[in-house]
Amino acid sequence: MPERRVVAYIVLGLIVAVLCAYAMIVRADFIVYDDNSHVFENPGVTGGLTWQGIRDAFTKTHASLWLPLTWISFMLDVSLFGLNPGAMHAVNVAWHAASTVLLFLTLRRMTGKLWASAFVAALFGLHPLNVESVAWITERKNVLCAFFWIAAIAAYARYAERPRALPYSLALVAAVLALLSKPMAVTLPCTLLLLDFWPLRRARAVPAWRLVGEKLPFFALTAVASWLALHAQQTHAVVSFETVTIAGRASNALVSYVTYLGQCFWPARLGVFYPHPVDPQPVLAGGALVLLVMITGAAWWARKRSPYVLIGWLWYLGTLVPMIGLVQVGSQARADRFTYIPQLGIFFAIVWLVAERWPLKWVRALPVASASLLLACGFLTARQVSFWIDGTTLFEHTIAVTKNNPCAYANAGLHRARAGEWAAAIPHYQASLRLQPDQSMIWREFGVALVQLGKPKEAVALFRTGLQYDPADFGARYQLGLALQESGATEESVQTFEEILRDVPHSAGAHYHLALALESQGRKEEARTHLAEAARLAPNDAGIAKAMGELGRK
Repeated sequence: MPERRVVAYIVLGLIVAVLCAYAMIVRADFIVYDDNSHVFENPGVTGGLTWQGIRDAFTKTHASLWLPLTWISFMLDVSLFGLNPGAMHAVNVAWHAASTVLLFLTLRRMTGKLWASAFVAALFGLHPLNVESVAWITERKNVLCAFFWIAAIAAYARYAERPRALPYSLALVAAVLALLSKPMAVTLPCTLLLLDFWPLRRARAVPAWRLVGEKLPFFALTAVASWLALHAQQTHAVVSFETVTIAGRASNALVSYVTYLGQCFWPARLGVFYPHPVDPQPVLAGGALVLLVMITGAAWWARKRSPYVLIGWLWYLGTLVPMIGLVQVGSQARADRFTYIPQLGIFFAIVWLVAERWPLKWVRALPVASASLLLACGFLTARQVSFWIDGTTLFEHTIAVTKNNPCAYANAGLHRARAGEWAAAIPHYQASLRLQPDQSMIWREFGVALVQLGKPKEAVALFRTGLQYDPADFGARYQLGLALQESGATEESVQTFEEILRDVPHSAGAHYHLALALESQGRKEEARTHLAEAARLAPNDAGIAKAMGELGRK
């Protein structure tokens, strides 16, 4: 059979395999964990694709992030499909499938190895570690960035074959698009340098100064992108050294390198959030450092006979640096999505090692072993996708596969409450607060659940506890006023709403509930004044209009 036809069949097989593994995700809902800030509560996205929206995507940050191409992609989704989570999930899967195919074609062109390239691409397309990047709408930034990263490599490979301005320019354009999707692509120039050694093998034929000089425009782009990313995140996303010490970061980074490596080979117990250890882990970190040094030494020793092992290992180590936690963004120890590009280095190293060093007497077993491995990956991926069907399932699964995870408990409770399952939310809130009592928002939501269950007096204590941790929490103060009113503590309710209005005088809700409390005390004139102000601030509120009419008849 002509190789061109074989390539076409492989491409079709890769697409079908990815679509089958992720088929269930089109039935999934939004996850109220960044999907809200990125998509359905993001005013820049919900209006669809407009010139103003495009301008804002480039000139403004949102959720402490500067991701112009990602925001524009979401805007286009809204214009085409509305706020349809199934369609947005499908778009993520389409980008992942496109990256899988492009990876295969690029590797085949660079190495000339058809089946090894196909197997690496299939591993990428079907590996369970990638489910978070594909099944989470928020991670559109990851799948977009990866596609343009691989596109930049494809264009650079063309340039390496025959240096011309067009493929070089296309590589630069793809690099820009990758960086506009997510600043994860800051290590792209380093991967291009690695590819010069293997498989492009330019290092011996081209002077070192030229190899480095070719990458200078790419490094300049990454420097700008890094500055923009840090500038966007410096408000609150970057964690201070007082919160997570240098020793704690270094320890967690070493352990994470080994953990990610283990998950590449045994992708079990995957969750959406892994809590950062409170203290450094010297024993684990020391063991991880020894293992990493040993692997690096072995890769260096084998560099002449098997250069792909060293290149793949350095790819893995290097591309993880921005996400390994030395600059800590967020409170997670690690995240499955961080391995989306780095794992490719491990796949290159292992697949080429097996392809070139597999004993001839076992060669007939190789296709069977490869197919079995890919089937297992596809099955595990489909199973992992099923946990992303809704937020409750996702976070309760994460609780089951992690330990001491206040974030997972809190979000499981929030999703239960969002579904109206107030009683089921409470045990999750309690577990989260036992582990991390300073979460003012969870105290507030716990109180709201008790109010919904007809226990306003118990809720009052919870709102007050939350306010001790965050006295400026307007929501907690507002809910406290409501709970006091429902529990019969009218005077305290009046005082609470009066205090709120001193700080937030334009709150229609506070004026309205203060009016109700004043009316219950017989202070009708004062109640009318506040109701009138509430009506002025919220002229379309039917409840306020009804209360105005009822008070006018008394």
